[in-house]
Amino acid sequence: MRADIERAAQAVRAAAEFDWMWTVNDLPPFCGQVGWQFSGLDEQVPAAVTNLEVNRPDVSVRIADLSTTDLSRAIDMLAFCASDVVLGRSDLEPELDEVFDALVQRMFELLGQRPTDWWIEPTRGLRWDLPGLVVTAEIGVSSVWVYLVSPAHQQWSDEYEQSAEDE
Repeated sequence: MRADIERAAQAVRAAAEFDWMWTVNDLPPFCGQVGWQFSGLDEQVPAAVTNLEVNRPDVSVRIADLSTTDLSRAIDMLAFCASDVVLGRSDLEPELDEVFDALVQRMFELLGQRPTDWWIEPTRGLRWDLPGLVVTAEIGVSSVWVYLVSPAHQQWSDEYEQSAEDE
């Protein structure tokens, strides 16, 4: 399993320093800053591809409103893999743990602060609440993921989870 810890961590650092408006208009300057490719800004869901040396370098772009192609519509989150996606293997846990540990250590060094939240069930993850950005690193079933989340979407998600727990 390949991982690109340094490029993933550098993308997180760049995201922490970026002046997010959390609209589709942010994609060209942010992608340019981190060396990612983007296309389809005028489509329902724009596409982006990282420069990470992994087998699935595509970025998942989550748009808040899919009923329009307006460039000012909100982005909820960008997500990308910091490691290869490996399917059909049940023995990945030690490799994923190693990649995750190396990634979050490097993120900690670059961000200069401890995570604001962590969890171990059903997956293992860490979260940093930064000014203008929420960053999450998480072990998935077949890869290690990084999420760059708008604070507004994160607040909505936290409130939704809290109301579900309260019921």
